[in-house]
Amino acid sequence: MALLIIGCNKSDDRSDGSGKEKNEATDYTLLIDDDGILSSTLLNADANLIEISSDKSAFDAVGKPQLTFEDGGTLSMYQKKADCSGSIVIHDFNENTSKSYSVFTDMPSCNRNAKAIANTGIAIYIAYESEISEEESNYFLRVIDITTPEATFVDVELELQPVELAFASNRLFILTFDGNSSEDYKLFVMNAETLDIIHGMELGLDVKRIFRNPEGNIIIGYPNLHTTLNSSTMAFEYTNYGEYTEPNFFHSQFRQFDTEGKMYYDMPPGSISIYPIVAAIYNFETNNTVLYAYENFLTETQRDFEYGIKSTTMVGYDEKNNLLLIGYSKTGGSKKGGLLRIKLGLEPEFVDNIDLDGTPYALFVK
Repeated sequence: MALLIIGCNKSDDRSDGSGKEKNEATDYTLLIDDDGILSSTLLNADANLIEISSDKSAFDAVGKPQLTFEDGGTLSMYQKKADCSGSIVIHDFNENTSKSYSVFTDMPSCNRNAKAIANTGIAIYIAYESEISEEESNYFLRVIDITTPEATFVDVELELQPVELAFASNRLFILTFDGNSSEDYKLFVMNAETLDIIHGMELGLDVKRIFRNPEGNIIIGYPNLHTTLNSSTMAFEYTNYGEYTEPNFFHSQFRQFDTEGKMYYDMPPGSISIYPIVAAIYNFETNNTVLYAYENFLTETQRDFEYGIKSTTMVGYDEKNNLLLIGYSKTGGSKKGGLLRIKLGLEPEFVDNIDLDGTPYALFVK
């Protein structure tokens, strides 16, 4: 059974073993959404202070992407262009480098719609739909080799409509949906070297998300449970949730893991908070969820007037200093936001806030 907790549990109380709190200098790269345009802000921080850095990021401002794929501090973003071709921008936040690739330049077609992307550093995968008519479509996976100066591609036909991609153990996991008959979901597994489908499994109804966990296995998320699929052996294990204790991590676009495997993300809190989205931490080992409602660590005056919090837009984690990072939008229709930092421990403790010209979209800690 999952245990739903408001606040923190004892396992969140971390220090360096000397009884003193950790205080290490670190760098954040924060992507900010300003009316549909993403730009980056570099921040210098430690456990007690955060400030805007004078350094420059190689991340160039781009329109908010239609599709994203994040892995190991690298963010891949897909946008459809006006001529119905597309582009993928890949930014490595650890190395502060950015590359751009044009895709679908071969006979651009406005009937071709990308559904999901993945990036391994060796290849880019784009699952897409090619509409034949209003009632009929074909589905493909485009595999783009980015190891050569001139990127080359191969198209592989898919049996069903692609929904999401994940990569592990040199295999691509393709979540698909049968919209024509059973409305069931099916997972196909492709060998990344041969591009052959080597395994398929029926998943049933209501699959919401797939992603790779730190152990290199695939998490298949449902509303009331998740399946952990061993990416090598294809063995699987079910984890069921208790009523009203569902972690609801499938709502979150981005997820961040710590070295213990705990996941930091945003989720709807139900009746726990008046805010539509709050920060959460899910422990896969113990199957419990810790929700961080604003009411727990901010006064009503702080929430309504000092910071003007409307809703959570992003969640991250500074493991060096054991700080929960919460991006939020502001009330009043200003399209502005801010970043809160919360010290984890026996009781959540507000550390500081920084106001932003835009709403936090994603955050990468170096």
